[in-house]
Amino acid sequence: MEQGKEIGSLARSLYPDGIFVNELSSRAAAERTQDLLKNPKTRVIFEATFPAGNYIAKADILVRDEESWELIEVKSSVGAKEEFIDDMAYTTLVAQAAGFQPSAIGLMLIDKNYRYGMPVGKLFVKIDCTEQVLEKVKTFKPFFASIDAVTSTPEEPVPELTYNCKQCEEFGECLGKDIEAHIFEIPGIQQKAIEKLLASGITSIREIPDSFSLTDNQKRVVGCVKSGKTYIDPDLHKKLEIIRWPACYLDFETMMTAIPLWPDSAPYDQIPVQYSLHICESSGTIICHREYLADPHRDCRRELAERLIGDLEGEGSIITYSSFEKTTITKLSKTFPDLSDDLQSLIDRIVDLEQCIRCVNHPEFCGRTSIKIVLPVLVPGLSYEGLEIGNGDAALVTFAMMAQGKMGADEMERKRAALLEYCKMDTLAMVRLHEVLQGFVSRR
Repeated sequence: MEQGKEIGSLARSLYPDGIFVNELSSRAAAERTQDLLKNPKTRVIFEATFPAGNYIAKADILVRDEESWELIEVKSSVGAKEEFIDDMAYTTLVAQAAGFQPSAIGLMLIDKNYRYGMPVGKLFVKIDCTEQVLEKVKTFKPFFASIDAVTSTPEEPVPELTYNCKQCEEFGECLGKDIEAHIFEIPGIQQKAIEKLLASGITSIREIPDSFSLTDNQKRVVGCVKSGKTYIDPDLHKKLEIIRWPACYLDFETMMTAIPLWPDSAPYDQIPVQYSLHICESSGTIICHREYLADPHRDCRRELAERLIGDLEGEGSIITYSSFEKTTITKLSKTFPDLSDDLQSLIDRIVDLEQCIRCVNHPEFCGRTSIKIVLPVLVPGLSYEGLEIGNGDAALVTFAMMAQGKMGADEMERKRAALLEYCKMDTLAMVRLHEVLQGFVSRR
């Protein structure tokens, strides 16, 4: 959110003669907008406000071109997305209903070619989206009155379970609240299959008949949930057998900002700033723990890479969870060609523990393999609960705010400790999960 505000402010700085509609009430803002639109001397308006019945919309930037206006939406993204067209279509639809007709509609994005130190004018790239937006407006227009009626009623409408609910952030607190093992949890299930199940009144995996058409993987997941039994793929033994000891469990944390903070970095570059290593001589037997956390005031990528090479010296396997660590090391090798041989030798030793987890079908997994899902099931005594920083997104944002100088010394020291604790938990979780997997194999 902070980043979005900053990008909006920088976009406005490109139009020094722009006038900001900053009235607090929507009515006052709308009146101010109309006065500015009528004034022939007005060239640029920020946050122009348009009310239409119970709808209201604000345009990021309006730019006059003789007697016509271009509506510009500013987004802190390097790529166009369908949702951006939807946003602009909503703004345009409401503006039209309020009597304002933009002649052109543009999308202002961050230029992926921008680099640290370039002038602000190089930060943005503008795309003409007039045709796509007006087509979307035609799609939205038939729903204008019905949506207005629904959102304006004093009583909440009764929700209806549809395929769209699958993507809704509120689903778990709405129609999915009291249903264990919902059919939406079946991996890779398509809309047609979902609609067929819903039409039969089936919402739980346990209710799916054996005759229902599913892929082999989906059948395994459904069968596991219905039987309540854990299925271990025989291939697990082969996957674990390739691990060489002593093994190092590795996890990275990265920072990513819209505006590059350091030279030779691009917008939204994922810059590694931290790692944790648990080193084990055998499954579950920890020899030592090593860690690194960058100085947020400078670019520490080379220092991190050199420290990583030293900490991972040897020939044992490097165990990760997903392909992220491999991708991160590959990028470091491209950034520092003189270190590429050493870094490539690390990549050659990587074993992805998540691929081993995929050999385990547990009733509570429902086909999912995220470490946050499998850890509390397989290692119930280990949890991220209670940690000040409990997920990767929070870690990313925390370091970025430290790097941007948005924390005092005392808070920064506390956050550094929290970052180290979180990253350490990630690698300890891998150690304990590997131990459980080894136990599955030993008991077969």
